[in-house]
Amino acid sequence: MSRWFLVIPLVMVALTATGAPTNGSLVDDREISINTEADLTRLRLRLIRFIWGQDQLPDRMPDSVSTAESPMPNVDNLERVESILITMEAGQRTIAYHYVPRKRNSRLVIVHQGHVCETGAGGVGNVIRDLVRGGYSVLAMNMPRCWAGDCPADCTAVHNQMFASIHLSQGSPLKFFLEPIALSLNHLQRHGIDGVHYTDFNMLGLSGGGWTTTVYAAIDPRITLSFPVAGTLPLYLRHDGSVGDLEQTLPEFYRIAGYLDLYVLGSSGASRKQVQILNERDDCCFGAAQHKIPANYKEDVRGYERLVQQKLTRLGAGTFKLEIDSIAPSHMISGYASTSLILHELNQTKHNNGGKQ
Repeated sequence: MSRWFLVIPLVMVALTATGAPTNGSLVDDREISINTEADLTRLRLRLIRFIWGQDQLPDRMPDSVSTAESPMPNVDNLERVESILITMEAGQRTIAYHYVPRKRNSRLVIVHQGHVCETGAGGVGNVIRDLVRGGYSVLAMNMPRCWAGDCPADCTAVHNQMFASIHLSQGSPLKFFLEPIALSLNHLQRHGIDGVHYTDFNMLGLSGGGWTTTVYAAIDPRITLSFPVAGTLPLYLRHDGSVGDLEQTLPEFYRIAGYLDLYVLGSSGASRKQVQILNERDDCCFGAAQHKIPANYKEDVRGYERLVQQKLTRLGAGTFKLEIDSIAPSHMISGYASTSLILHELNQTKHNNGGKQ
């Protein structure tokens, strides 16, 4: 989902032509299928099996880790940057960047850019700077085929083509969106920073990065606190620009777990929390302008927030919270969201838990 590529009508035509859902044929995901702890475990396993064709997250390490120039200028309190190279099936590869602060705590935040190849676009760069300045290590990532070394004119179209053209012996092309995170975390969990282990892993992302945050937090409980920004809505509330790309709507996947289930999975557990941020004035997707069925935007999004939190309360652990950013003027992470929502929540968690989750 990207406002930087003005191709949404073309994408919708392409999705229809390749047999993907149109607005009227999305999976109905208004019901939460999770009722017990056993349901959580069972559903997470089914998702992992669909993505990778196996019963666990990938346990291998990245191909290489090396010192690199910072992709972004003017990052205060930065000691060094490491590049993490990941290669996958079918010739797919990506590079993640590990920002290590000079004065640091023991916490890592994955920051996922989404569909844009430009480092730091849409306010993401300011979030990375705020985090590093505050002592948080950052793992900066992009979606497949949307990073500086591999960036076609339209990442969205390339993603849709991946589902049509890449045939795997097991699993789904969805793995190319999620596997780089798992492998990077495997490395950072084992090695930490200079031999000091991280106490917890957190994640945030914008747009397609917000979708990635939602799905990855659902399948990997190592993510304790997550912030999907302008990334998803339940399918039953989607309209126009909010319908989304094929990874957002793939029927075979969302019949296993709809978005309400994913929100529960990404929030459930002791000291786990997900804070979803939607931009009310978004000019791309998931905002009031794209919300036409039913008509009341705030009432409808608050409605699913209540459903998810009620389910978590019955399960006994976990928090899901929805924040509506009325300040952001477009499809972005605003300064308000970065400092008053994301950093505030991270710092509050550190204060309440002594830096541990």
